[in-house]
Amino acid sequence: MDKHSARRYLSGILPVKLRGRFNEAMKLTILGVFLACTFPALGQNPLPALKDGTVIDEKTEFRHDGPLLIAGKVKLKGISLDLRGPTTLAPGAHLELDDVHIRVSDPPGSPNGTSGLLCDGPAEISIRHSSLTVEGSAHPIWRLKGDLAVDHFQTTNSEFHLDHVQAKLTDFTIFELEISHASHVVGKDLHLVFLSTHTGDNDTLEFSDIPADHAFSQKLRMGSLATADLTDTTAQLFLLYVHGSSHVSLNRIGRAQLAIAPTCQGILKLPHGNAGTHAVPMQVPEPNATNCPFRLRLSEVNADTWDVYAGGKADLTFTHSVIDELTAYGNARIVVRYSDIYADWLSLGGDAELLVEHSTVGAQRLASERPDLATSQARMSGHSHATFDHVNFDCGVVAAGDSITKIRDSVTPPKYIRRSGHAIIQTEPLLPVEEAGKGI
Repeated sequence: MDKHSARRYLSGILPVKLRGRFNEAMKLTILGVFLACTFPALGQNPLPALKDGTVIDEKTEFRHDGPLLIAGKVKLKGISLDLRGPTTLAPGAHLELDDVHIRVSDPPGSPNGTSGLLCDGPAEISIRHSSLTVEGSAHPIWRLKGDLAVDHFQTTNSEFHLDHVQAKLTDFTIFELEISHASHVVGKDLHLVFLSTHTGDNDTLEFSDIPADHAFSQKLRMGSLATADLTDTTAQLFLLYVHGSSHVSLNRIGRAQLAIAPTCQGILKLPHGNAGTHAVPMQVPEPNATNCPFRLRLSEVNADTWDVYAGGKADLTFTHSVIDELTAYGNARIVVRYSDIYADWLSLGGDAELLVEHSTVGAQRLASERPDLATSQARMSGHSHATFDHVNFDCGVVAAGDSITKIRDSVTPPKYIRRSGHAIIQTEPLLPVEEAGKGI
């Protein structure tokens, strides 16, 4: 009997006086179900203070808004936690998560890591049979120090960055796992989008035989005195941050993203696709093309993209390159020609200058296959100056502070142009410019 047949049946057998009461009761029941389904947060409890000796062991849903401090020894078991703010672990804290399911959300437009976790000193963290999911564009970043033990922890759109961490990781899924700064990791059955490491200022390193999307087992000497003993691990990309005058050789890498932080001068070509052979490795920078002290030697490396974080008195020209993130600050001067800038993070600050000519800026066309590019955008701030000449835009442009942005003869105009503060935007031919907070 469906609900309409039941209603007709009951209206026929109930006395008239009871029908009214029954209908009112039905309305209240339906309203209650509606509210329960539409506003589940009404059933959430505020999270109590997590101080030394706290133990929560119950099947209950908690919510916490704003900053959260965890101090002393704390154990959480069986709970669901709706987390809406940054978390700090005090030095010496001992946090144990067992069958805990965390959901993280951020206010719209928040930068990555807003509702992340920071160890304010060495701490001890144990995670078992737990999960971390996100709502909207939240991207939790955990910056860890101390001891870490993980056994079955599944996360989405999240990052762990290890700094002087002793870690044992088993059955762990995460967007990025960074192993740097004298960290030592033993890992088994890891599922990563990015396996990353930062070099020291003067490292000499070699990485070989890291496949893309295929399980591998290997002991690795990572950057900045870190090590990793990995078994049955898969990573979509190997991400290497090169600092100072470090020299790194890469051999037979299935898919690599390479990051540099130059303060030097000259001309750089950052290749895309298969780079170098065993007989003729590719060198970046090319000999005598720059005075940059770092060296990369590529042999059978599938170079996906590059990240550039230019500062100081950098004065560099990039040609025929594929750049994912491009950041310039201080007094850096950057010229990009005949290149592709995905603009996963393209930002200018300080007194930096950027000239982009005959190139593509933005990668929203790739968002369906690379979710990390969904927020592709060019952002100018401070007293920076940016000029885009004959550019094919596949993203929006945002200018703030006292920045000056010039857009000339676009092959394809930006999807939107927004300004705030005292920013100046000049376009030839004339293009619509929105005030920040208005329109799309």
